[in-house]
Amino acid sequence: MAAELGDDWCDVTADRAEDCDLDHLALAAELSTEVHPAHPFFGTALEVIAHRLTNDDVLCRHRATPSRYSILHLTWSHREEIGGCPTIDADGEWRHIIAYENAVDAALSESAPNGAALSGEGRKPEQGPTGQPREEAPRRPS
Repeated sequence: MAAELGDDWCDVTADRAEDCDLDHLALAAELSTEVHPAHPFFGTALEVIAHRLTNDDVLCRHRATPSRYSILHLTWSHREEIGGCPTIDADGEWRHIIAYENAVDAALSESAPNGAALSGEGRKPEQGPTGQPREEAPRRPS
């Protein structure tokens, strides 16, 4: 499924995950650490199924409601967060996740000068949980 989102996502359940240098077990652990009692997803069983290569977004499936997905942005603070962190960037059925991704891509394309695509799709340079830069991910075809 994550392949539908583009090349800037790594499906942690697929063969491609073997080529990824990020510790996928650390994603779930960090998500569990960051979600605090006041967070909307506190106590919700989430399964990390993919992560974005160009930033710290994770795509999760809700275990109690398998047709529900969420994109959350981790901070990699290695502690319980406060307030609205980790942020919930998208939430809903798969079609809502795809629509969110398409809307972000469209907005980034429109904001580029002369209609040119933005480098890295306007997302911050890819970094791992230690803040070390990674190689730039290939762009998703328009």
